[in-house]
Amino acid sequence: MARMYPLFSSSKGNCIYFGDSESGIMIDCGVSCKRVCGALAENGLDPDAVKGIFVTHTHSDHIKGLKVFLKKRRIPVYAQRQNIDIMLENGCLPEGAECIAIDEGSAEVAGFSVTMFSTQHDTPASCGYRVVYPDGKSAALCTDLGTVTDTVWQSICGCDLVLMESNYDPDMLRRGSYPPELKARIASDHGHLSNDECGYNLAKLYESGTMNFVLGHISEENNTPETVERSAVAALSPRVAARDYMLYIAKPEGGRAVIF
Repeated sequence: MARMYPLFSSSKGNCIYFGDSESGIMIDCGVSCKRVCGALAENGLDPDAVKGIFVTHTHSDHIKGLKVFLKKRRIPVYAQRQNIDIMLENGCLPEGAECIAIDEGSAEVAGFSVTMFSTQHDTPASCGYRVVYPDGKSAALCTDLGTVTDTVWQSICGCDLVLMESNYDPDMLRRGSYPPELKARIASDHGHLSNDECGYNLAKLYESGTMNFVLGHISEENNTPETVERSAVAALSPRVAARDYMLYIAKPEGGRAVIF
């Protein structure tokens, strides 16, 4: 059985582990190295099982702990070339870090095949990843995307599991305390995905064969886990959760294994 661990998933920090206690890959390292290692240990995973780290983009909630983690463990870091240049320029990587650009093709790490796909976000470059496990199962991670482009859709379509952003509830965002310019940025095509937009794509994914969904990067100001779940269940109706599909809501921290 394939396993994915949403260790941290929020605007305060993101880190997802794909694999088991023997080996795997990590996407993003957006909290301190100490907290990442603690979260891995709580799931019975040794940090040395991480054989490579893939970066989606350079916002601090995705790379905050990367430098220290790579100082302690000399493993390769994979990212779009532009993001590698940004991290090197800003001192986000330790001296001598092994950096591998993944702008095209796939990277093979410990039996996992990882392919990057570009996403729209308010950074110079951003991406999601499709991961094929040694047993052939496939999973995709796509968060921090203002819209699901054709490129994103083609990359996630048909996966066994998809971790998708369900960042904000439109009514809560509209009524909330954020300044107008921040609200506009969040709701833009280079911001984040709303519950409604997420639900629309969940229904499409189900028709393409995906039966396992993890919803993450949930705003603590403009959303709630309960609202996210209600929206997703309604979008997937008349299909029934735990019978026709599996639905998991990623916690901001302390995520446990999702088995598929």
